[in-house]
Amino acid sequence: MEKHVFELVRGLIDRGIDVRIICEDRSFLPDPNHELADRVIGIDPDSLREQGWTERYLEKAARFAEVLDVEQYDIVHCHNQYGYRVVDRLAGMRDRLALVSTFHLTPLGALERFAALGVPEPEGAPIDRAVASMERTVARGSDCCIAVSRGVGQEIEQFYGVGRDRIQIIYNWYNPAIFYPQDRKAARQLLGLDPNARYLLYIGHFGLHRGQFLAAAFRLLPADIRMVVIHPEADEQIRAEFGERVMFAGHVPVERMALYYSAADLQCFPTVYAGFGLVLVEGMACGCPAVVCNYEAMNEIVTTESGYLVDEPTPTAYAAQIMAGLQQGDWKRSAAIERSRTFRMQRGIDAVVDVYQRVLAAGPATEPYQRKSAVKAERSGT
Repeated sequence: MEKHVFELVRGLIDRGIDVRIICEDRSFLPDPNHELADRVIGIDPDSLREQGWTERYLEKAARFAEVLDVEQYDIVHCHNQYGYRVVDRLAGMRDRLALVSTFHLTPLGALERFAALGVPEPEGAPIDRAVASMERTVARGSDCCIAVSRGVGQEIEQFYGVGRDRIQIIYNWYNPAIFYPQDRKAARQLLGLDPNARYLLYIGHFGLHRGQFLAAAFRLLPADIRMVVIHPEADEQIRAEFGERVMFAGHVPVERMALYYSAADLQCFPTVYAGFGLVLVEGMACGCPAVVCNYEAMNEIVTTESGYLVDEPTPTAYAAQIMAGLQQGDWKRSAAIERSRTFRMQRGIDAVVDVYQRVLAAGPATEPYQRKSAVKAERSGT
């Protein structure tokens, strides 16, 4: 979400739109040269009370609404649950500002998919349900809900009771100035990889269902197939089991990611639920086809021409598609690059601007906002 907002704000500024960013004033990793720092209205993370995740989300939503100066803006654009108290703030205005909200996924969509597949609920399921209650309030109070895929759009309609006329599908995007194909042998040489080996790329960790699923599939593959894993922390159990077959690259700066995508034969995206899948389009733009489960939104991004769809979400079926992709070599590389162009950054930002213009022209929604439910704070030691 931070990357999405950063690129969106830069694009809006380039189009002559003045923007301020209200957020928790921190970064996941140090970013000393933040070019948008003078536009940030920050909430000091040290000022937030130590508490469970749900309570922290509620407090942040309240703090964001408190610092919002409604006299300065024409549009407020929120993401997921963070507009929860903004809805209340705007509802009390005589001439209400336009409210646009973007949903990058829905927690209930993930829980429903897990239930349908018999996957045990994650420990954070109570938090997910509380967040969904917050999101429902945001969605119903918004003049337009932007969904980053058709799948998310359908979930907003189903779970949050928002009409299709107030839902706009705008896919996430990639920056073609950063993500483009590079010579595979040259990329491998720079990364210290074997020029003749077969490499899979996985961006993530092994602690949740997707990682366990991939590990199970990897056990079924020939021993000469290797995997490069990008995540800030290595998994010692995986390292102990697979040894040199798995290389943990740690955190990789965005400007070097194209090297890893270009060096890999295939990208593994083993999740059974995703709101979008940004790494999919980044990888495809670099000529790295992906292996995904055949569910929205993955199958909205990856097609049978540009990648590999797994119809049966089992490690055996997933491993079979990996083998099919490796045996076909670079057959789908060009199609993956071509498919990625659907998700170019400038096109997506223009679509967001179109939403702004439309909601401003239409004026605030006439249907009065009414809070439907309260959120129960669930304490968690997560």
